[in-house]
Amino acid sequence: MIDSAWKAWYRAQHDERCRAAGEVFEVYATSVLSRFHPDFVNPDPMGSLGDGGADGLAEGATILYACYGQRATTGVEAKVTEKLNSDFARGFANWRGFTTWRFVTNSPFGPKASAALLVLQERHGAESDRPVVLELWRAPSDLWWKAASRLAPEQLDEIMPGVPHAQNVELADLVELIKALEVAAREAIDDLDPIRPVPSTKMDFNRLPATTRAEFNEGRLLSKRIDAWFAEQADPGLRDAKARTFRKIYEQARRSTSDVREVVRAVYGALGGSDFDLSTRRANAVYAVTVYFFDSCDIFEAPPADFEGGVAGDAATD
Repeated sequence: MIDSAWKAWYRAQHDERCRAAGEVFEVYATSVLSRFHPDFVNPDPMGSLGDGGADGLAEGATILYACYGQRATTGVEAKVTEKLNSDFARGFANWRGFTTWRFVTNSPFGPKASAALLVLQERHGAESDRPVVLELWRAPSDLWWKAASRLAPEQLDEIMPGVPHAQNVELADLVELIKALEVAAREAIDDLDPIRPVPSTKMDFNRLPATTRAEFNEGRLLSKRIDAWFAEQADPGLRDAKARTFRKIYEQARRSTSDVREVVRAVYGALGGSDFDLSTRRANAVYAVTVYFFDSCDIFEAPPADFEGGVAGDAATD
C-alpha cells in the first residue's frame, strides 16, 4: 500500500501537471483515467468526425469523458462555457450508450459555465427522454481524489516517474537502494546481519542524542546489504560519489544550525524526504544508509586519536 509520504510526493507532481495548458493537461488527464478504468478507450480523431466528442469511454461505454485544458489567456469564462456545451453536444450526438458524462478541466469555472452546466443537467434529468448524469471534475482536486489517488504505486510511477524518496537530486541513484532495504526489512530478523560494533567515541564526540543512537543501531543491521548493493552497481565510483554528496549536505546543515538534532534531520530528509518517517520501513532504510556513511567517517566528525569518549551534560539524551 502506498504510504502518505509517497502520496504527498505524487500529489505535488499531479498538481504541477494539472497546471499545464491545453493538450499537455488533456494527455495527463487521460493517462490517469486510462489506468483508473481497466476498459478505458480514447478514440483517435478520424477525419471530419474527429474523436466524436469523446476523450474517453469507460465502464462498458456508460461513462463518456471530455477533457479540457485551459488554452485561452483572455475570455476564459466564455471559452470554457463554449467548450462545455460543444463537447457535450458532440458526445450526445455520436455516442448513444453513455449515461454519465464527465467534464474534466483545469480551467476556472465561473458563473456562466456553472449556469450552462445546470441547464444541461436539467435538460437531461431523470424525466427526460434520454437521462444523463453530468459531472464536473475540477483539476487538480477532483481528478486527484476521484481517480489518481486510487491508483496503485506502480501505476502512479508510470505516469509520474521520479524520485519520491530522495529530496536531494544528487541522491537519486540511491532510490533503488532504499527500495532494496525496504524489502530486506520485511524479512525475518534471524536472516539479517548482526549489529556491527558501535563506534561510541564518534557518537560521543558528535554529541548524538539517544534517539539517534538507537536509530543508527537499528540501521546497522543492514550495513552488509548496503555493501553488497554498491558492489553490484556498474559504476565502481558510485559509493564515493554519494559519500561526497552526503558530506556536502552535512556541512551545509552544520552551517545553518548548531543543534545536532536538526543536523541529523537534515541528513535524513535529504535522502528520504521530509516525511520519510511516516513509513517505518523507509525510515529504517534511511537510518541504515545514514549510519553506513557515518561509520565510514564520510559524515559527522571523526574524534581525535586521544579522545576517550563521554559527553558533557545531557547531550546524549533527548
